Amino acid sequence: MYFIMDKTLRLFLFVAVVGMTMISCKSKQKVTEIKSATVPATTVAPVQEAPKSVTPFSTQPEVTRSESFKLAAGETNSAAMSKKYHVQVGAFSNHDNARNLRAKLEAEGNNALVVENENGMLRVIIASFDEYSDARAKIDQIRSTYPDAWVLVQKK
Repeated sequence: MYFIMDKTLRLFLFVAVVGMTMISCKSKQKVTEIKSATVPATTVAPVQEAPKSVTPFSTQPEVTRSESFKLAAGETNSAAMSKKYHVQVGAFSNHDNARNLRAKLEAEGNNALVVENENGMLRVIIASFDEYSDARAKIDQIRSTYPDAWVLVQKK
């Protein structure tokens, strides 16, 4: 009995020592010093001048995909299909999800439509244009609401 208690006590002490060692170990996390943190709040940082040339489009990477597609079942906006550049704001495999987004976009005053590509993916288009630059301008306009919007080009 004394032998079993002695082993149990040793095991308990060993676990306690290892546990205390793990708790007291210093974190290996890297600490970054912020040099301006020592500057008093009353100090005003110098104003940087804006760049002289401004590009008309955002600095977001341009995403453009060329696909063959047709109007999805129940869609009637065939005029948009005559345009080459379309701004896509959603893609779904479920018809109800695509229609719900289209209804939301139309309620906001957009001329939205749903198209279906050759793989059966439903693309929700917020606007269609003849010129690529117009499509990019629309993306820049809606970037805060639809950050993943991109240009879909009708492949003929």
